[in-house]
Amino acid sequence: MQSALGAQGTVTGGVLSVVAERIDNGTVDLNGTPVKPSFEVNDSLNFQPVGHHQAFFNGDIALKPSEINNAIDAITSNGLTFQAEHQHMYDFNPMVWFIHFRGKGHPAQLAQKVRNVLKATSVPLPQSPPSNPTTPLDKNKLQHILHGYDAQVGSDGVVTVFVARRDRQRIDGVTVKPETNIATNIAFEPLNSDGSSTAAMPDFAMEAPEINRVVSTMRGMGWDIGCLYNQETGEHPQLYFSHEFKTGDPYALAAEIRKGLNRINSQ
Repeated sequence: MQSALGAQGTVTGGVLSVVAERIDNGTVDLNGTPVKPSFEVNDSLNFQPVGHHQAFFNGDIALKPSEINNAIDAITSNGLTFQAEHQHMYDFNPMVWFIHFRGKGHPAQLAQKVRNVLKATSVPLPQSPPSNPTTPLDKNKLQHILHGYDAQVGSDGVVTVFVARRDRQRIDGVTVKPETNIATNIAFEPLNSDGSSTAAMPDFAMEAPEINRVVSTMRGMGWDIGCLYNQETGEHPQLYFSHEFKTGDPYALAAEIRKGLNRINSQ
């Protein structure tokens, strides 16, 4: 599967997750803050085994505006399901768009279909994660503050913490795992050598009644609220996602994000 995709990944909770960075975009500016590809400009491709030699795929890809329609054509022509098209933050410069899509089938064949979609973009492949990534941030401390089920270090010292919901969602008859991107993901990008200045961006996974509770809590602490959107269609119960942004001390930011997580049905 990784060979077909042209990118290497990791397995957590039985789910293969492959990240391909849009390094061809360079660094995106967010109101004066540099957004590295590993922080928020990447493709996330997740495969969950569902038995009988079948897998469920759920993924999203980062796109230049000129790539959007070609990517949608590739998704539909390969028999995959186009689910969402949106931004993460309204003031990315240059603007980056994101498309979510899913599918179910034989794992190797499914991976080849996803690769066909990637070919409709200029994402550089092959790629592999850094072999020994380092960061000035304490990823274990961030994971502990946020009650995350996993924390990973990527390129440029970026730390991503994953926090599961207590409930479970079903899509296409599959009870999907949080590792298929059905979770709150929080990324931390160090902005200086010791990590004392950090950019943080949580992507809250919320049911409809939880949205205003989270947004009002985060705004009360001065967070910039990005775009609100669904990621999946035909999801039960339906989740909505919101990226939010702030810079400062990483552990103080994590504690504030945890206050937002306390407003939803989160682990």
